[in-house]
Amino acid sequence: MESNHIKFYNHLFLYTLSFLLIVVICASYYRFIIKHDYMVEYEGACDPASEKCFEGCADDACTEKSYYSKVTKYAPDLYNECGEDITNCENANICLLGDKKCSISYCNPEIDGDICSKITEEPNIEDSNSQLQDNNITNI
Repeated sequence: MESNHIKFYNHLFLYTLSFLLIVVICASYYRFIIKHDYMVEYEGACDPASEKCFEGCADDACTEKSYYSKVTKYAPDLYNECGEDITNCENANICLLGDKKCSISYCNPEIDGDICSKITEEPNIEDSNSQLQDNNITNI
């Protein structure tokens, strides 16, 4: 007949694993639910006339295009600036001075490919003429 002491050592791995699992679950709950210690990434406002925006569909049928930038913010900063609802918050679309971690990414056609918006700008004749004059001056 085995003693209780030997039974404990036979199940030591199970007890250790169970304890560590409980510690990880509690630490994750504290970090994500109580402290909100994580980064949030979402689609921010973007003007396709002046910026390289990502292009997406505004509805399921893709009848209307939407243009956006990718905003990444630290969750506590975002909740302090906007409250619980960030959908109509102007501060959610920009990086403020007090933000600990914040970045706004615009579309790069070399990296992102076809999901970038196509900006059609009319060429500025004055800029073209000044570039031609600059080239002629350097060639003389």
